[in-house]
Amino acid sequence: MAEAGEPYTTPMPQVRPEPPPRPRRARLIYTALAAVGTAVAIVLVFTAFSGDRPGAAPTPLHQGRPGTGPTVSASPSASAVPRPVRLPPVPTALSMVVHPGAGTPAGDFVVDKKSGIGYGGFAAPWRTAAHPAPFTHTQRAGRALIVSCPMPGTVPGGLTTPEAYRAVAARAARWTLRFQPEGGSLDWTASQPLRRGTGWLLGYRVTYRIDGRRHASEAIVAVVGTGGKKPALLFATVPDTRQELYRDLNMLFWTLRPM
Repeated sequence: MAEAGEPYTTPMPQVRPEPPPRPRRARLIYTALAAVGTAVAIVLVFTAFSGDRPGAAPTPLHQGRPGTGPTVSASPSASAVPRPVRLPPVPTALSMVVHPGAGTPAGDFVVDKKSGIGYGGFAAPWRTAAHPAPFTHTQRAGRALIVSCPMPGTVPGGLTTPEAYRAVAARAARWTLRFQPEGGSLDWTASQPLRRGTGWLLGYRVTYRIDGRRHASEAIVAVVGTGGKKPALLFATVPDTRQELYRDLNMLFWTLRPM
């Protein structure tokens, strides 16, 4: 080879030897590992944000069959996502029915600081229970359930009108159907502004069959403006096997307020 800077007339082409081809099996393994890594990353992203999406499955808390308590699982399952239910049009005005009976004696007033609301608590048979995400306060009486939390999912801005709150309450009602037995049908039982503060209450009755027998649950869903980034959500449901607790749904509505 000539020294650097020395002229030459017929340079020899430099041909680099081609690297030996990678075995096909190695390429397939590499491609498979890359695909698995991408899938794991996607799952982690959706897992991190699943609790904040209305369509995501929270920790399962279905009412189950009559005579059994709600099932709480540490991880979401396919059964936590109900089959699509077509909601009937939401009434613009429908007063909540006042259920007969004395209801449950009052307990300590619930102050849910994370949600920014307060509402009536109840004595036995209700009891304060562990609250799986996204709930921040939970009361139970067998299969009857009262929960509250900041509104799950993305909430549109400009919630200043009753119509806007009613629309968000309808979304919340659909979201709560994952805590009802599957295969049911829904009828609205209430649609009205809150008694205190800004927000909207919806009531519904969901009917379903278990072991061939017709059952129903009464439920209320309230979206409450709190002045924070998100409104609060109050959800309560009582199955027809505990009709003596229906009156407690009225008391929740009557005592609900922003804090």
